[in-house]
Amino acid sequence: MRNFKTLLAGAAVAGLALTGIAAPAAVAGTTSAPAPAVSTETPASPITADRYTVRPGERLDITVDHGREMVSWISSAAFVRNEPHPMGLDEGMAVPYNDTLGYFHAKATIADVPPGRYEIRARIGGGTPQPIAITVR
Repeated sequence: MRNFKTLLAGAAVAGLALTGIAAPAAVAGTTSAPAPAVSTETPASPITADRYTVRPGERLDITVDHGREMVSWISSAAFVRNEPHPMGLDEGMAVPYNDTLGYFHAKATIADVPPGRYEIRARIGGGTPQPIAITVR
Protein backbone atom coordinates (compact mmCIF):
# COMPACT_ATOMS: atom_id res chain seq x y z
CA MET A 1 0.00 0.00 0.00
CA ARG A 2 2.89 2.33 0.73
CA ASN A 3 4.15 2.02 -2.86
CA PHE A 4 0.70 2.98 -4.16
CA LYS A 5 0.64 6.14 -1.98
CA THR A 6 4.17 7.01 -3.08
CA LEU A 7 3.14 6.50 -6.68
CA LEU A 8 0.09 8.78 -6.23
CA ALA A 9 2.18 11.49 -4.57
CA GLY A 10 4.78 11.28 -7.34
CA ALA A 11 2.07 11.51 -10.00
CA ALA A 12 0.59 14.57 -8.28
CA VAL A 13 3.97 16.29 -8.13
CA ALA A 14 4.67 15.42 -11.78
CA GLY A 15 1.24 16.70 -12.81
CA LEU A 16 1.81 19.98 -11.01
CA ALA A 17 5.23 20.32 -12.62
CA LEU A 18 3.72 19.82 -16.08
CA THR A 19 1.07 22.49 -15.46
CA GLY A 20 3.60 25.01 -14.17
CA ILE A 21 2.18 25.06 -10.64
CA ALA A 22 4.73 24.74 -7.87
CA ALA A 23 4.28 21.66 -5.70
CA PRO A 24 3.82 22.22 -1.97
CA ALA A 25 7.03 21.78 0.02
CA ALA A 26 5.52 18.95 2.14
CA VAL A 27 4.75 16.87 -0.95
CA ALA A 28 7.89 17.67 -2.89
CA GLY A 29 10.18 17.44 0.11
CA THR A 30 11.95 20.69 -0.84
CA THR A 31 11.66 24.37 -0.07
CA SER A 32 9.30 26.53 -2.09
CA ALA A 33 10.51 28.05 -5.36
CA PRO A 34 11.36 31.76 -5.48
CA ALA A 35 8.68 34.10 -6.76
CA PRO A 36 8.88 34.93 -10.48
CA ALA A 37 10.63 38.18 -11.35
CA VAL A 38 8.44 41.20 -11.98
CA SER A 39 8.82 42.67 -15.46
CA THR A 40 10.23 46.18 -15.50
CA GLU A 41 9.67 46.64 -19.24
CA THR A 42 7.46 49.52 -20.32
CA PRO A 43 4.18 48.21 -21.70
CA ALA A 44 3.70 48.67 -25.42
CA SER A 45 1.58 51.64 -26.36
CA PRO A 46 -1.63 51.17 -28.33
CA ILE A 47 -0.70 54.35 -30.21
CA THR A 48 1.15 54.05 -33.54
CA ALA A 49 2.08 56.52 -36.26
CA ASP A 50 2.74 56.10 -39.97
CA ARG A 51 6.28 57.43 -39.36
CA TYR A 52 8.29 58.63 -36.39
CA THR A 53 10.53 61.24 -37.99
CA VAL A 54 8.75 64.29 -39.42
CA ARG A 55 9.30 67.90 -40.45
CA PRO A 56 7.20 70.98 -39.66
CA GLY A 57 4.21 71.24 -41.98
CA GLU A 58 3.98 67.49 -42.65
CA ARG A 59 0.85 65.49 -41.84
CA LEU A 60 1.07 62.51 -39.54
CA ASP A 61 -1.39 59.60 -39.58
CA ILE A 62 -2.01 58.18 -36.09
CA THR A 63 -3.81 54.96 -35.15
CA VAL A 64 -4.99 54.02 -31.67
CA ASP A 65 -5.98 50.43 -30.85
CA HIS A 66 -8.68 51.17 -28.27
CA GLY A 67 -10.64 47.92 -28.21
CA ARG A 68 -14.00 48.50 -26.54
CA GLU A 69 -12.99 51.78 -24.93
CA MET A 70 -13.59 55.25 -26.33
CA VAL A 71 -10.83 57.62 -27.49
CA SER A 72 -11.37 61.13 -26.09
CA TRP A 73 -8.38 62.88 -27.63
CA ILE A 74 -4.91 62.55 -29.17
CA SER A 75 -2.48 65.42 -28.59
CA SER A 76 1.13 66.53 -28.74
CA ALA A 77 3.18 69.68 -28.28
CA ALA A 78 4.40 69.04 -31.85
CA PHE A 79 0.89 69.39 -33.37
CA VAL A 80 -0.68 72.56 -34.75
CA ARG A 81 -2.99 74.13 -32.16
CA ASN A 82 -6.28 74.01 -34.07
CA GLU A 83 -8.63 73.88 -31.08
CA PRO A 84 -8.42 74.14 -27.29
CA HIS A 85 -7.16 71.04 -25.53
CA PRO A 86 -9.90 69.43 -23.37
CA MET A 87 -7.49 69.13 -20.43
CA GLY A 88 -6.17 72.68 -20.82
CA LEU A 89 -2.72 71.59 -22.03
CA ASP A 90 -0.71 73.74 -24.43
CA GLU A 91 -0.80 71.05 -27.12
CA GLY A 92 -2.33 70.59 -30.53
CA MET A 93 -5.02 68.03 -31.21
CA ALA A 94 -5.15 65.34 -33.88
CA VAL A 95 -8.29 65.39 -36.05
CA PRO A 96 -10.19 62.07 -36.16
CA TYR A 97 -11.32 60.71 -39.51
CA ASN A 98 -12.26 57.06 -38.85
CA ASP A 99 -13.16 54.83 -35.90
CA THR A 100 -13.83 51.25 -36.94
CA LEU A 101 -13.56 47.87 -35.21
CA GLY A 102 -11.58 49.17 -32.24
CA TYR A 103 -9.12 51.28 -34.25
CA PHE A 104 -9.28 55.06 -34.09
CA HIS A 105 -7.57 56.95 -36.93
CA ALA A 106 -6.60 60.62 -36.84
CA LYS A 107 -4.40 63.06 -38.74
CA ALA A 108 -2.26 65.81 -37.28
CA THR A 109 -0.17 68.54 -38.85
CA ILE A 110 3.26 69.15 -37.37
CA ALA A 111 3.58 72.73 -36.12
CA ASP A 112 6.57 75.00 -36.66
CA VAL A 113 8.34 73.69 -33.56
CA PRO A 114 12.06 73.41 -32.78
CA PRO A 115 13.72 70.14 -33.76
CA GLY A 116 13.57 67.52 -31.05
CA ARG A 117 11.65 64.64 -29.56
CA TYR A 118 7.94 65.08 -28.83
CA GLU A 119 5.43 62.76 -27.15
CA ILE A 120 2.03 61.85 -28.57
CA ARG A 121 -0.58 61.06 -25.92
CA ALA A 122 -4.13 59.73 -26.18
CA ARG A 123 -6.96 59.50 -23.70
CA ILE A 124 -8.57 56.05 -23.95
CA GLY A 125 -11.51 55.28 -21.70
CA GLY A 126 -10.62 56.56 -18.25
CA GLY A 127 -6.85 56.43 -18.58
CA THR A 128 -3.87 57.63 -20.55
CA PRO A 129 -1.67 54.86 -22.00
CA GLN A 130 2.05 54.90 -22.52
CA PRO A 131 2.83 57.74 -24.98
CA ILE A 132 4.87 57.31 -28.13
CA ALA A 133 7.59 59.68 -29.32
CA ILE A 134 8.23 61.31 -32.66
CA THR A 135 11.29 63.24 -33.77
CA VAL A 136 10.89 66.57 -35.53
CA ARG A 137 13.85 67.42 -37.77
